[in-house]
Amino acid sequence: MNRNLYQRVLTGIIGGAAFLAIVFLGGIWFAGLITLLGLIGFAELLRMKGYNFFEIPSLAGFALTATWLVYGMDWLLARPSLLLWIVYGFLIMTVLMKNRYTFRDMSHILVGTVYLGLSLHYVLQLRDLPDGLILFLFVLFSIWATDIGAFFVGRTLKGPKIWPSISPNKTVSGSVGGALAAVLVGILFCWIGGEQHQILQWGILALTVSVAGQIGDFVESGIKRSLDVKDSGAILPGHGGVLDRFDSLLFAAPIAYHLVVWFRF
Repeated sequence: MNRNLYQRVLTGIIGGAAFLAIVFLGGIWFAGLITLLGLIGFAELLRMKGYNFFEIPSLAGFALTATWLVYGMDWLLARPSLLLWIVYGFLIMTVLMKNRYTFRDMSHILVGTVYLGLSLHYVLQLRDLPDGLILFLFVLFSIWATDIGAFFVGRTLKGPKIWPSISPNKTVSGSVGGALAAVLVGILFCWIGGEQHQILQWGILALTVSVAGQIGDFVESGIKRSLDVKDSGAILPGHGGVLDRFDSLLFAAPIAYHLVVWFRF
């Protein structure tokens, strides 16, 4: 086993076990971990662009990320005009800083706050539902099954690449294999939970989570390619950064939450 693979496996086992333990604990432990991951992920977005963490736009971005994460859209829906003032604030900073931070820089920071903060808010919301533990584990295992299925099926069958300029190793066969693996997880959850009469609904939810997760993976790969970086960070040996490890969850959790709430799973 080469060193990188050894690191990847060891980090996966230890990190995965620790993460699952906190998922089971829930409450303030889970909220604290997700908030920490959100802020680290935002720091990775800043680092990839070479921004100083301690300058005003970055500090404002950290604060806004935490606000999205904790309060979601509630604080904004109560006062919609706040969004305009937030945008004004970031634009005014471009003037005060004499374009050292440009419109494009501020757009990167603002979009990053929503991408990290609001997406992870729905991770918390999903875990806080009445059956939140089972639902979150379902999403988590569907994502992991997608990754494993895509890796082994893609490696075995190979075939056409999906988007080689963005993610050169991902194939159509791997994507389909990952989706089928996620559906199998959905069926398994139904079987274990004695919910065989809902097998279609859970299968569709698993498929949706898989597709959303794969899109999230491509989005993060696209961000890294556009910024000419290999990994978002190095905090997880063998895995890269928080964004590298949780990119699928950022897309899958909000979609899963809304499907569960709308269709009363």
